Amino acid sequence: MRLWRLPTGLALLGLAAVTAVQPAQAGEGEITFCNEFAHKVYVAIAYLQTDVNNYLTRGWLDIDTGKCYVFDTALRVSSFYYHAESDSYKDGKNKVKMNWGKGTQFAVRDANFQAYNAEKKWSGMYFAQFTQGPVSTGAPLTAIVTFKEDASVETVVPAPSKGGSGGEPVKPPATDGNGPN
Repeated sequence: MRLWRLPTGLALLGLAAVTAVQPAQAGEGEITFCNEFAHKVYVAIAYLQTDVNNYLTRGWLDIDTGKCYVFDTALRVSSFYYHAESDSYKDGKNKVKMNWGKGTQFAVRDANFQAYNAEKKWSGMYFAQFTQGPVSTGAPLTAIVTFKEDASVETVVPAPSKGGSGGEPVKPPATDGNGPN
């Protein structure tokens, strides 16, 4: 995806020193992404703009191994889709890159972007596969998506806090537990 990024050889040297990710906590209505994979992960997100009834895609959130970040603290949606890619890395003699996402295509580009009406491919963009996250039946969704060491994905919807309006009942996410696509 980004050839201009730093080489990942240094990440391989530090792999043994990586500690477990601290348990992520998400504020109500926040979508948090965590990286337990051995290499940096880049995340793009898509969500419905209800006022114009089309999808917006945004990317890329850079997540180092062992870190968690809220995608956008001002974003409050009842559902979302995500696509993620790792840095390229050596696997034996081969250079590989992990990709997460399947089911729905939305437009993305290699550089940071925000694309309106992302169901269409615009100049300089290409389609990528996105996985649907959980869906809230009420208030804005609170979710934590973790890219695991074994290349699987774990999605957690925390229980609502007492007296809060977030964490309403949700529909389980589309299964993406098999990791790379």
